[in-house]
Amino acid sequence: MSAFHKLTIHFETSAQLPPPYSYQYVLTLTTSAQFLNVNLQLTYTHRDELDSDEIEAEGFTENDDFKWKGSLEKVWRDELEKLVDKTKLAENAIQDEEKDILYLSVESNSGESVKPGSLEKGQPKNLTDWYYLAQELLQAIFETSEKERPFELHILDTTSQGSREAVLTASFRSRNAQVKRVVDGKSSLRFYPWHDLPSLMEVLYAADWLTDIAATQKPKRNGLYVNPGDGLWYEWGKQIVEPGKGGKSLAKIKELIAGLFN
Repeated sequence: MSAFHKLTIHFETSAQLPPPYSYQYVLTLTTSAQFLNVNLQLTYTHRDELDSDEIEAEGFTENDDFKWKGSLEKVWRDELEKLVDKTKLAENAIQDEEKDILYLSVESNSGESVKPGSLEKGQPKNLTDWYYLAQELLQAIFETSEKERPFELHILDTTSQGSREAVLTASFRSRNAQVKRVVDGKSSLRFYPWHDLPSLMEVLYAADWLTDIAATQKPKRNGLYVNPGDGLWYEWGKQIVEPGKGGKSLAKIKELIAGLFN
């Protein structure tokens, strides 16, 4: 793609995702010198197939649609421009019912359609990159609008020799992360590489988290506990378990935790 002035992301969840979870959105992004200006319209779909009790039983309300117009920090403009520079569009979007659909509409800096060498509308060939950036942009919008708080992962490791804690905080609003460690009463702070965040999330949520038997209060007895920001404490190996036989999720989570303490 050439330089752009306005880019619109059109997204719709796969036909396999049932209501009340299914949704679609249009995210329009325009560049300025210091900001990325955004206009989001997110709509949950096919909810007319359910009654209000069914929707609320899944943790939703009768109207979870979300609209927001505002600006994101310059770092998001820079990230978007880098991805646009290495993106080419295919003419036809994937129509597989088992896959989400994402395609782009682009205008050049002059406000005209993007000229030869790229289509003005289509599905990006580097689709995985766009799926992830779109999710990051949504999270940045939710934080900037104060709909959600920054991601926080709290680790507590208590043994007969003492306890140590680590708290990873990731702000999508400013696109940075840091780790605070408290060992034997002494605290330290370091930055956490943003590009490591996707693999951290993948490792965490590959395991099964047994919410129904997780603790609501900070544990005091010995053990290795994880609070992923939902207000609950999960003990490694007891409320954080393998999703099936022969899995390696627990070992990877323990390795991840060791890295946060290093």
